Amino acid sequence: MKISNIEFNKLLNAIKCCYAESVVELLPKTEDFPKEIFLEEKIDLQILSNIIDRISDYYFKSVAMRIIAISELRAARDSNTEFSLKKVWKLIADSILMLPISATISSIGSQGFLSIPLFKDDKEKKNFDFIRLHIWDDSLSKYIEQQKCQDFSIHTHSFYAKSWILCGKVINDRFKIVEVDTPTDLSLFTVGYNQTLNIVNQHFSVAENKNKYILSQQISHEEYMSGGTYAINAGEYHRSGSKGQNGFSATLFSFTANNGRVEQSYVVGPAESISSEINRKMLIDPTKLIEKVNNELK
Repeated sequence: MKISNIEFNKLLNAIKCCYAESVVELLPKTEDFPKEIFLEEKIDLQILSNIIDRISDYYFKSVAMRIIAISELRAARDSNTEFSLKKVWKLIADSILMLPISATISSIGSQGFLSIPLFKDDKEKKNFDFIRLHIWDDSLSKYIEQQKCQDFSIHTHSFYAKSWILCGKVINDRFKIVEVDTPTDLSLFTVGYNQTLNIVNQHFSVAENKNKYILSQQISHEEYMSGGTYAINAGEYHRSGSKGQNGFSATLFSFTANNGRVEQSYVVGPAESISSEINRKMLIDPTKLIEKVNNELK
């Protein structure tokens, strides 16, 4: 695969912002990449792949692996074609495991999974693109406020989303939501994030009641296993979770504006709540969970 120099620089920056700020200065710049990968205003990712083994700098190796993995995933997603999920996963897993834990941003998402950002391009809403690793496991339950997680589980996304299941069993329930004038038990909430620690995964989020009463009806229940994939349109109400053994499942999850976006996303919650703060446990060591995914994919 070959990409333009401009695309390479965008890709590099969108990947580097997903490492911890403490290691940013250790990550490679464009000029640090071998000249042999730059051919006729194009970057040859196959040549980059071939030279990774001879590079001794682990920060360089990690970023190079993610460049190849994210490029393959995005190209397949945007063209709606197949790709080697196991190959992409191995590159991502190795890129995390070869570095100190302090280099990885990891937090518990509002839906109860471990979230690791891999790529984020948010310079313009019309080109927004965000890719994360999600891992569910019962060992994470100690970090999760279970009742809040359940009460605020139905939600929408501002951007088209797609999920690729690495292992386990993931459920996706879809809902029809209708606003009504008469008070009900449920209301729509918007979610705001604090601006500390890191721009891609925040410390906590606050759901604020917009006093829009709603009726909720589940319209589908879907289950996906390793190798499966599902998509959620921008603004579509859904709830996802894990039914894997011991709650264990892992996915690669993508948001992109290329397939649609809406201005506002919502969460469904109890109408009696004025607001609800959801704390997001940060800096969780993902090593054992990543190795668990590796064992599942052998």
